[in-house]
Amino acid sequence: MISKKITYISGEFLVPDCMKKTIISALFILSSFALLSAQDNYVPNVMTIGTNMGSLGVGIPVIAPGYRMTIPPINAFYEVGIIDLGRPGSVAVGAHVGLWGYKIKTELNQLNYKYFNTLFGVRGAYHFTIIDKWEVYGGAVLGIKLESERFTAGTESTASHTHVKFGWQLFAGTRYMFTPSLGAFVELGYGATYGSIGATYRF
Repeated sequence: MISKKITYISGEFLVPDCMKKTIISALFILSSFALLSAQDNYVPNVMTIGTNMGSLGVGIPVIAPGYRMTIPPINAFYEVGIIDLGRPGSVAVGAHVGLWGYKIKTELNQLNYKYFNTLFGVRGAYHFTIIDKWEVYGGAVLGIKLESERFTAGTESTASHTHVKFGWQLFAGTRYMFTPSLGAFVELGYGATYGSIGATYRF
């Protein structure tokens, strides 16, 4: 009985239609910016060969309404530029780590469920500089995710499980560099989180 409830709670993630429309709209807008700026051949790419960037962001989890978030989504990733095509853009690869958790607790403590998710993966992205210091990008994270669950029914029945699964994340975002070293980014995504906002340091 316990295992069935755990599977249902941890497996049913709801993606609101409004969020899907927002992600699609954002991708369309970013693509439009890229096409409009393609005429400018003199803007250097924010990400180029040998560029190293470390970023840290906080985001929104992909969970059903009513769940209480215990650990906000935290994403840390590192990228290095490997290909620079000039105005067509550039390609970067790197490493990505993300984590978040939530819990459910009913009245009279009849049900207490805790969930924790950690994603380890490699990250690949295509970058396009719109104007000086401002770029858009999109890509994916592929790797493994560790899911930990703890379920308590009443005061007697307790079960804990840890699963290793294939993990992934699709994302599209924009970044602006305020100084040669410090910038800020906003991402929309699908998979582990809806997106994130944070800071970037360029080495």
